[in-house]
Amino acid sequence: MSGFAKRTERKKQDIKRATLEMLKDTDPKNIKISDIAKKANVSQVTIYNHFHSKEQLIREVIIEYLIEQVEQREQFLKADRPFQEKVEYIIFEKKRAIRQIRVDLFQNLMKEDEQIRNVVESLYQTRIIPLFIEMVKEAQQKREIAPNISIDTLLFYLKIWREMGDRLHPSLYDERFTEELARLFFYGVKGADCHEC
Repeated sequence: MSGFAKRTERKKQDIKRATLEMLKDTDPKNIKISDIAKKANVSQVTIYNHFHSKEQLIREVIIEYLIEQVEQREQFLKADRPFQEKVEYIIFEKKRAIRQIRVDLFQNLMKEDEQIRNVVESLYQTRIIPLFIEMVKEAQQKREIAPNISIDTLLFYLKIWREMGDRLHPSLYDERFTEELARLFFYGVKGADCHEC
Protein backbone atom coordinates (compact mmCIF):
# COMPACT_ATOMS: atom_id res chain seq x y z
CA MET A 1 0.00 0.00 0.00
CA SER A 2 1.44 3.38 -1.02
CA GLY A 3 1.89 6.28 1.38
CA PHE A 4 -1.09 8.06 -0.18
CA ALA A 5 -3.31 4.99 0.18
CA LYS A 6 -2.26 4.60 3.84
CA ARG A 7 -3.07 8.26 4.59
CA THR A 8 -6.43 7.91 2.82
CA GLU A 9 -7.30 4.78 4.80
CA ARG A 10 -6.20 6.41 8.06
CA LYS A 11 -8.46 9.42 7.36
CA LYS A 12 -11.40 7.12 6.61
CA GLN A 13 -10.85 5.27 9.88
CA ASP A 14 -10.58 8.57 11.79
CA ILE A 15 -13.90 9.67 10.25
CA LYS A 16 -15.57 6.37 11.16
CA ARG A 17 -14.21 6.47 14.73
CA ALA A 18 -15.43 10.05 15.20
CA THR A 19 -18.86 9.12 13.85
CA LEU A 20 -19.19 6.06 16.09
CA GLU A 21 -18.15 8.16 19.09
CA MET A 22 -20.87 10.70 18.28
CA LEU A 23 -23.49 7.96 17.79
CA LYS A 24 -23.00 6.88 21.40
CA ASP A 25 -25.11 9.76 22.64
CA THR A 26 -26.35 11.80 19.69
CA ASP A 27 -29.32 11.14 17.44
CA PRO A 28 -28.04 10.72 13.86
CA LYS A 29 -30.46 13.45 12.75
CA ASN A 30 -28.60 15.90 15.00
CA ILE A 31 -25.13 14.97 13.78
CA LYS A 32 -23.70 17.37 11.21
CA ILE A 33 -20.93 16.64 8.73
CA SER A 34 -19.15 19.73 10.06
CA ASP A 35 -19.15 18.22 13.59
CA ILE A 36 -17.75 14.92 12.31
CA ALA A 37 -15.10 16.76 10.27
CA LYS A 38 -14.02 18.75 13.32
CA LYS A 39 -13.87 15.68 15.57
CA ALA A 40 -11.96 13.65 12.94
CA ASN A 41 -9.69 16.59 12.08
CA VAL A 42 -10.52 16.42 8.35
CA SER A 43 -12.38 18.66 5.93
CA GLN A 44 -16.05 18.21 5.09
CA VAL A 45 -15.00 17.67 1.47
CA THR A 46 -12.88 14.69 2.56
CA ILE A 47 -15.93 13.12 4.20
CA TYR A 48 -18.08 13.63 1.11
CA ASN A 49 -15.31 12.28 -1.15
CA HIS A 50 -15.12 9.05 0.84
CA PHE A 51 -18.74 8.52 1.88
CA HIS A 52 -20.88 10.74 -0.42
CA SER A 53 -23.44 11.53 2.31
CA LYS A 54 -23.93 11.57 6.06
CA GLU A 55 -26.45 8.73 5.75
CA GLN A 56 -23.98 6.54 3.86
CA LEU A 57 -21.26 7.26 6.44
CA ILE A 58 -23.54 6.38 9.36
CA ARG A 59 -24.73 3.24 7.56
CA GLU A 60 -21.14 2.07 6.96
CA VAL A 61 -20.14 2.81 10.55
CA ILE A 62 -23.10 0.92 12.03
CA ILE A 63 -22.70 -2.08 9.70
CA GLU A 64 -18.96 -2.27 10.39
CA TYR A 65 -19.64 -2.00 14.14
CA LEU A 66 -22.24 -4.80 14.02
CA ILE A 67 -19.98 -7.15 12.05
CA GLU A 68 -17.11 -6.45 14.45
CA GLN A 69 -19.36 -7.22 17.45
CA VAL A 70 -20.48 -10.53 15.92
CA GLU A 71 -16.88 -11.51 15.12
CA GLN A 72 -15.75 -10.79 18.69
CA ARG A 73 -18.58 -12.90 20.10
CA GLU A 74 -17.90 -15.74 17.66
CA GLN A 75 -14.25 -15.82 18.65
CA PHE A 76 -15.08 -16.08 22.36
CA LEU A 77 -18.07 -18.41 22.10
CA LYS A 78 -16.45 -20.91 19.71
CA ALA A 79 -13.59 -21.51 22.15
CA ASP A 80 -13.69 -24.51 24.49
CA ARG A 81 -15.23 -22.90 27.58
CA PRO A 82 -17.94 -23.93 30.06
CA PHE A 83 -21.49 -22.90 29.12
CA GLN A 84 -21.85 -20.71 32.21
CA GLU A 85 -18.71 -18.76 31.27
CA LYS A 86 -20.17 -18.18 27.80
CA VAL A 87 -23.47 -17.00 29.29
CA GLU A 88 -21.66 -14.60 31.63
CA TYR A 89 -19.76 -13.24 28.63
CA ILE A 90 -23.01 -12.70 26.69
CA ILE A 91 -24.53 -10.86 29.66
CA PHE A 92 -21.42 -8.70 30.09
CA GLU A 93 -21.33 -7.90 26.36
CA LYS A 94 -25.03 -6.93 26.32
CA LYS A 95 -24.39 -4.49 29.17
CA ARG A 96 -21.31 -3.10 27.42
CA ALA A 97 -23.22 -2.65 24.15
CA ILE A 98 -25.83 -0.55 25.94
CA ARG A 99 -23.06 1.73 27.16
CA GLN A 100 -21.63 2.04 23.64
CA ILE A 101 -24.71 2.90 21.57
CA ARG A 102 -28.07 4.01 22.91
CA VAL A 103 -30.73 1.40 22.23
CA ASP A 104 -33.31 3.96 21.08
CA LEU A 105 -30.91 5.44 18.51
CA PHE A 106 -30.07 2.00 17.19
CA GLN A 107 -33.75 0.99 16.99
CA ASN A 108 -34.54 4.19 15.06
CA LEU A 109 -31.71 3.50 12.61
CA MET A 110 -33.07 -0.02 12.11
CA LYS A 111 -36.56 1.33 11.36
CA GLU A 112 -35.36 4.03 8.99
CA ASP A 113 -32.57 2.27 7.08
CA GLU A 114 -33.45 -0.83 5.09
CA GLN A 115 -29.81 -1.72 4.42
CA ILE A 116 -28.97 -1.76 8.14
CA ARG A 117 -32.11 -3.81 8.81
CA ASN A 118 -31.11 -6.31 6.10
CA VAL A 119 -27.58 -6.65 7.47
CA VAL A 120 -28.88 -7.21 11.00
CA GLU A 121 -31.30 -9.88 9.77
CA SER A 122 -28.59 -11.54 7.69
CA LEU A 123 -26.15 -11.60 10.63
CA TYR A 124 -28.88 -13.01 12.83
CA GLN A 125 -29.83 -15.79 10.39
CA THR A 126 -26.38 -16.74 9.09
CA ARG A 127 -24.14 -16.24 12.10
CA ILE A 128 -25.94 -15.64 15.40
CA ILE A 129 -28.48 -18.48 15.17
CA PRO A 130 -25.89 -21.04 13.97
CA LEU A 131 -23.55 -19.92 16.77
CA PHE A 132 -26.37 -20.25 19.32
CA ILE A 133 -27.25 -23.75 18.03
CA GLU A 134 -23.61 -24.84 18.17
CA MET A 135 -23.25 -23.47 21.71
CA VAL A 136 -26.43 -25.23 22.89
CA LYS A 137 -25.55 -28.58 21.28
CA GLU A 138 -22.11 -28.52 22.84
CA ALA A 139 -23.57 -27.64 26.26
CA GLN A 140 -26.14 -30.44 25.92
CA GLN A 141 -23.43 -32.97 25.03
CA LYS A 142 -21.44 -31.90 28.09
CA ARG A 143 -24.65 -32.09 30.21
CA GLU A 144 -24.27 -28.42 31.16
CA ILE A 145 -27.89 -27.78 30.11
CA ALA A 146 -30.96 -29.98 29.70
CA PRO A 147 -30.25 -32.43 26.86
CA ASN A 148 -33.93 -33.23 26.28
CA ILE A 149 -34.97 -29.79 24.93
CA SER A 150 -34.98 -29.72 21.14
CA ILE A 151 -33.15 -27.10 19.10
CA ASP A 152 -36.48 -26.14 17.45
CA THR A 153 -37.98 -25.36 20.87
CA LEU A 154 -34.92 -23.34 21.86
CA LEU A 155 -35.04 -21.40 18.57
CA PHE A 156 -38.73 -20.68 19.14
CA TYR A 157 -37.87 -19.45 22.64
CA LEU A 158 -35.10 -17.27 21.19
CA LYS A 159 -37.52 -15.85 18.60
CA ILE A 160 -40.05 -14.91 21.32
CA TRP A 161 -37.34 -13.13 23.30
CA ARG A 162 -36.11 -11.29 20.22
CA GLU A 163 -39.61 -10.13 19.22
CA MET A 164 -40.44 -8.99 22.73
CA GLY A 165 -37.10 -7.18 22.95
CA ASP A 166 -37.93 -5.30 19.75
CA ARG A 167 -41.22 -4.13 21.29
CA LEU A 168 -39.78 -2.89 24.57
CA HIS A 169 -39.50 0.85 24.97
CA PRO A 170 -35.81 1.84 24.81
CA SER A 171 -36.07 3.67 28.15
CA LEU A 172 -36.40 0.27 29.85
CA TYR A 173 -32.95 -0.77 28.70
CA ASP A 174 -30.49 -0.13 31.46
CA GLU A 175 -27.65 -2.35 32.63
CA ARG A 176 -29.55 -3.99 35.50
CA PHE A 177 -32.64 -4.72 33.39
CA THR A 178 -30.53 -6.12 30.55
CA GLU A 179 -28.55 -8.35 32.91
CA GLU A 180 -31.73 -9.66 34.56
CA LEU A 181 -33.34 -10.39 31.18
CA ALA A 182 -30.26 -12.27 29.98
CA ARG A 183 -30.10 -14.30 33.21
CA LEU A 184 -33.83 -15.05 32.93
CA PHE A 185 -33.37 -16.16 29.32
CA PHE A 186 -30.55 -18.59 30.13
CA TYR A 187 -31.48 -19.75 33.63
CA GLY A 188 -35.22 -19.15 34.03
CA VAL A 189 -36.79 -17.95 37.27
CA LYS A 190 -34.99 -20.60 39.33
CA GLY A 191 -31.58 -19.14 38.47
CA ALA A 192 -28.19 -20.74 37.97
CA ASP A 193 -27.13 -20.75 41.61
CA CYS A 194 -30.41 -21.76 43.27
CA HIS A 195 -29.55 -25.33 44.30
CA GLU A 196 -31.92 -25.39 47.28
CA CYS A 197 -34.93 -23.88 45.45
